[in-house]
Amino acid sequence: MIDLRIVQDSGFMSSITLAFHAERLHEQRVWNKVKRVAGWMAEHNMKATFFVYPFPAAVAGKGISERVQWLGSLGHEIAQHTHFYAGTKIVKHEKRDDLSKANVMHCLRRDFETLKGFGFRPKGFTAGSWFVNNVVLDALVELGFVYDCSAQFPRLKTSGPVPNNNRWLRAPQYYSNSHGRILCLPTTCSLGEWFKWGRKLRHESDQFYQIVYLHDYDLLSLKRSLLLFGFVRMINGSALEQSVSISERCLF
Repeated sequence: MIDLRIVQDSGFMSSITLAFHAERLHEQRVWNKVKRVAGWMAEHNMKATFFVYPFPAAVAGKGISERVQWLGSLGHEIAQHTHFYAGTKIVKHEKRDDLSKANVMHCLRRDFETLKGFGFRPKGFTAGSWFVNNVVLDALVELGFVYDCSAQFPRLKTSGPVPNNNRWLRAPQYYSNSHGRILCLPTTCSLGEWFKWGRKLRHESDQFYQIVYLHDYDLLSLKRSLLLFGFVRMINGSALEQSVSISERCLF
């Protein structure tokens, strides 16, 4: 566990990250929305973190290398997002998880090498469906990741059973093995949850940063797009910080 007193004294309290889980950049309607928002943010000196899941584009036979490179050229962080599905059956009505060690390792390395091929060696990771266990973390250490955002900050109210491989953390923690370590930075909440309860945490808890996420395809919804622009206005866009910057301060 990181000593909160040290981080709070460093001016960390105002840090907030907007994290896009980018799964459908190959779809033109989604890309049009992402391009508009990412460009607008860059024009106003606001940087986000894009956790890119490149496999759906490969399954669809479409290239997104230039799109990801364009996002990176604007100064947005390119990180990795991976779901652990079985084979190429990844669409909603037929997808099936394969959480075996062999498939977890395969999916992580596959997407990692794809992003490297795009010109980005990702430092950060977020797992699809928030699935995280020691196999995932060991693989991330082996691949040289700096931080992982697959753990979640405890919600005020959690309904229904909690999956066995979901982790809940109130503060960053290191995970270490014989090969190294990785910083586990819990994701705070979704954009919608931030308006319901997450924004109160900035003043009512010991959490010294926030990572607020949404999916790239959420931008197809007018309601969620309006929430995004309302969020940026409420926090003052200058407070936005890439998650890699938060991790580097913690590591320092």
